[in-house]
Amino acid sequence: MRTIAVFALLGVATVGSHADARSPAPAAHCLDARQMQEARQASPQTLAIALIDGTKFRVDLAQSCPDAVNGGQASLLAREGWVCGLSPEFVEAGGQRCAVAAVTPIDARTYAQLARAGARDDQGVNTLDAVQVHAEKQHGFTASASYCLNPRWMRSWAEDSKGLIVEMSPKRAGGNRFYRVELSSACPDLAGSQQIELRSGMGIGVVCGNAGDQVVAINDAPFERGRQITSRASRFACPIAAVYPIDGEG
Repeated sequence: MRTIAVFALLGVATVGSHADARSPAPAAHCLDARQMQEARQASPQTLAIALIDGTKFRVDLAQSCPDAVNGGQASLLAREGWVCGLSPEFVEAGGQRCAVAAVTPIDARTYAQLARAGARDDQGVNTLDAVQVHAEKQHGFTASASYCLNPRWMRSWAEDSKGLIVEMSPKRAGGNRFYRVELSSACPDLAGSQQIELRSGMGIGVVCGNAGDQVVAINDAPFERGRQITSRASRFACPIAAVYPIDGEG
């Protein structure tokens, strides 16, 4: 198990003694629970799960299971650790077993949307294994590099038709170098800006696309004061809609 800079990984995994004789995945869309790195609960019937290799999945449950991830304990039960939406597969929490109804591979943008939807609640981060993982509940907001960035570690930025591409220090961003920052609307003031700031609307020090998160374009406009030419910095704020890591767009 690994620890990423912006969130804590807790848990002890139990792996069967016949792991080397494990069967291949039953289908291409299956989730390998033994490679689980992060789990987020988007709704009582929806989980967002990220693996160590960066692949991400949406897991839909057959019933409401509100404490599947953010309860005191969480477990994923599946034959040989392959979770495919095929019976019998379960998420177990608080003595309740909730059947897995479907597993769907998703991209980083969709994962960020699901994770952000669940971040309003008291959310813990758990690693889940083929048999069972127990994790302590964490309290308060825990930011994840999968859908948030810390502006402190921003190295550079560039504007394109989709918004912004921000380069980060990978060591400070869960190994991610580039992030997409989507804007809620067009932001013409970014054009020609010498500098930008990314601001958290919640005052938590990270930007995730939450309400109030903004990119601030800073432009130095020259003007004449007496016989001297000086400059005045103008600032224009544009709302941020989403943040997520990307590959190959830098």
